[in-house]
Parts: sequence; structure tokens; C-alpha cells
Amino acid sequence: MVSILNNQTSNQEFLDFVVDEIHNADVASTHEGEPSAQVCDLMMNKNGKLYITTSQNNPFFKDLINQPKVVINGYKGEGTMDSCGFSIRGNIKDVDHLYIDEIFEKNPYLNEIYADDVEAAKKDLHVLEIEPTSASYLDHRTNPIFTRKFEF
Repeated sequence: MVSILNNQTSNQEFLDFVVDEIHNADVASTHEGEPSAQVCDLMMNKNGKLYITTSQNNPFFKDLINQPKVVINGYKGEGTMDSCGFSIRGNIKDVDHLYIDEIFEKNPYLNEIYADDVEAAKKDLHVLEIEPTSASYLDHRTNPIFTRKFEF
């Protein structure tokens, strides 16, 4: 069951919600002026910033570093009328391996994904920090439909 947000939901609560309850999101940037996107797991919310990881060898990594403005979209639900979703605009930067151990601790499934060599994965993965600038939330599960904007 996914929480229902309201007008009293703080920015921190909203960011916790997208990390802990939605988790999978589409992160979009550009590549040579063309759209570029990839599904990513939102690994952590810390101090009002979101964190994702990706391999430094992933071409998407270069897209994110070369164009630091991103849009993150995510939703949860089985169909339109029982779903909620969000869109976050922000700036992204590579923070190298900052928080990598904390991210693996918070997301234990990573140890399964990289079971062959967790330490090598931690060296290869880069942590990308997203500083949100604005966000919107839409919930079709409520009557009337609930929308909300967040400014950071």
C-alpha cells in the first residue's frame, strides 16, 4: 500500500515517499541535444537530496554528467485510477563513491545483484546526487484527484 500525500506533506516526507514507496523512476537528461532516459532506482534521500547509482562505463552516466539538469518521473499503481505519480526537476552531479556503503546497506538487494563481486561493483558504481528544484505529485486514488507542487 502506497501512502496518500496531502497539503501538509513536507518536502522531506515527499522525498522519503519517492525513495521508499515508489523507488523505481525514469531519469531523463539529454544526449547531444536529444532526449536520453533510463530507469533507475532512487537509492536514498539524505539532507534533501536524492541519490542514484550507475556504472561509470554506462553511456547514460556521461549524458547525466554532460547535462546536469534532469527530470525524474515515477508512478505506482495497477491502472490509471488506482495510481499516483510524481515528476521532479533538479540538478545532478557525480559525487564519486560518497555514501556507497550506506546505499548498499539501505538497499540490500544490491548485494544480490552484485553477488559475484560486491567490492568491485562498489568501485565501479558512481553515486549521483540530485538536488531537486521543483516537483509535482498527482494522485488518482483520491476523489477528487489530488495534485500538489513542491518547491525546494
